[in-house]
Amino acid sequence: MKKLLLILALAASLFSTELTITSEDGFELHGWLDKPVLANKSVPIVLFAHQFGADHSTWNALAKEFNNKGYATLSVDLRGHGKSILQNNKENKVINDARMDHIKEALVQSDKKIGFEKIPSDLMAWLEHISEDKTIDMKKLYLFGSSLGAGSIIPLLGEYETKGLVAISAGKPEALAEDIDMVLATSMTKILFIASKNDPLGATNRTIEYEKKSILGTSLIIYGNGHGTVLLPEVKPYIFAFISNIK
Repeated sequence: MKKLLLILALAASLFSTELTITSEDGFELHGWLDKPVLANKSVPIVLFAHQFGADHSTWNALAKEFNNKGYATLSVDLRGHGKSILQNNKENKVINDARMDHIKEALVQSDKKIGFEKIPSDLMAWLEHISEDKTIDMKKLYLFGSSLGAGSIIPLLGEYETKGLVAISAGKPEALAEDIDMVLATSMTKILFIASKNDPLGATNRTIEYEKKSILGTSLIIYGNGHGTVLLPEVKPYIFAFISNIK
């Protein structure tokens, strides 16, 4: 009986909804909104953008922890990834080659197919889509990105008053480089940049570069050669400490 009550309590504590929107160039985009249903007031919102070749599920464990702390979370499949692979009713997805020595070329060729420079606009469309939900406090917006997702979510700082941003193994899509540099130099958002010491895709140097260019940025370099959300188990305590210190 106690186990049954516990299961029911856990099931009632969260509410998950799959959402869809359509990008200006015809991508059918999918996202998953999770929030505590027992909240009696509007709650903060965390937007998660995953890395190249992955999908929204790479954030699931962290998102659940945020839900349990009273945050709503929106985890999306970026264009060309996961379920977001239909453009004008035709399949258009990234070249998914997980071999580390092939990823850079796969990124280049996928960018030509998918148009990564449009990801920030997609993410802004997501935020506009959920902004009508009165149970979400858009003034308490947090942004999380990994690799491609991190490089694509940073430009949103120029459009939204954001409480905080966490960028893991941040990428720098060529078409977004100027926008990234501009917002880092002007945004007063607190940012935590994270990378491993020997990142195989150059994120270590980008992390240091981004911190230097930002106004309120902090960098965390950890030992090892991991890239992206594989670092989460090790850096999660630092992330929650960072979030808790934001006023």
